[in-house]
Amino acid sequence: MNAFARIMKKKATKIILAVIIIITAVLVFLFPNWFEKQYKKIWGFYYVYKGDKAYKAMKYQKAVDYYIKGLKYYPEHSKARCNLGNLYVVYENYYDAADAYDEALKYKPDYMACRMDYGIILSQQLADYDKAIQQYGKIVDSRPVMLYIPFIYNNLKSVKANRGLAYYNMGVAYRSKSIYLGDNKHASAQYLRKAKESYDNAKKIIPKDYDTHYNAALTNQLLGNVKEAGLEYCKAIELKPYNFEAHYNYALLLRSLNFYKEALSELEKAGMLIDENADESQRLYIYEVLGEIKKSLVNKGEIEFLKNRTEECATDESELAYRDGKVILKEDSDKVLTKKLMECPKKQYFEEL
Repeated sequence: MNAFARIMKKKATKIILAVIIIITAVLVFLFPNWFEKQYKKIWGFYYVYKGDKAYKAMKYQKAVDYYIKGLKYYPEHSKARCNLGNLYVVYENYYDAADAYDEALKYKPDYMACRMDYGIILSQQLADYDKAIQQYGKIVDSRPVMLYIPFIYNNLKSVKANRGLAYYNMGVAYRSKSIYLGDNKHASAQYLRKAKESYDNAKKIIPKDYDTHYNAALTNQLLGNVKEAGLEYCKAIELKPYNFEAHYNYALLLRSLNFYKEALSELEKAGMLIDENADESQRLYIYEVLGEIKKSLVNKGEIEFLKNRTEECATDESELAYRDGKVILKEDSDKVLTKKLMECPKKQYFEEL
């Protein structure tokens, strides 16, 4: 009986295998395209996997080669296309990068991170501002599923941040277009106002973003909105007091309003904070403007103020130190210097305008 059972078991196994082979053969015959697609898809994922490994290992040319191979087998792999675009950016091949991003979005229109990269390349490298604004608009208008599962999954912050960054980048694109149309004053002002509106929307979503406040200040300054420009510079300085750009541009705003003493203070901060690797022309310009402001103060009879200021600023070199190419005070350096840098002269003036 046991021998009979064993024989039947072997026959049953062979029969099942034969049936599976026959069914598979019939399916392949009936649906050859589907099976071919699955075969190619497997090879496509294999090469994309190899490309991802090379990308992480910073072997960029190998990654490019693997992604191109993988996409020949499986063109719909949007993540591979977007990664390929990022790699083209590394090689400063911006047109091919834009094409890769565009193709990725054809297969996956809701791939918002890729759309953001596409918009940045269009705006900052290819000067295609209209198309960039269109991409940012799609991010702003998108309504992705927002999900919060405690301790497991939470995309609320990332979705919100992406929308805020899209508004910010939209503002950058509008302002760039405004500069491009500089000869047409009406059109230029119109795009500046759109840039301001974009930054205002970004501030509602990412209120503690330095770049948003700084660029909002620049845009308001160009529009002649003195009050908003001053307050935005002060907010930017409060958020990142060690960034020289906000101090420098705030100084120019103060100078335009004839607040020479306060402008002098801000320019001195900018001169101290400017990175040692900065463009030499930037350094020279800062000190040229400093010279002009001091000259204006002399003409106003403020010689005693300048003399006293020179004595106050004469710090013993033994009290100074360098950090990341910048001058700091040794004793309680962070607290003393940060407090000084965060001071925003004439802030009350702008608040009361």
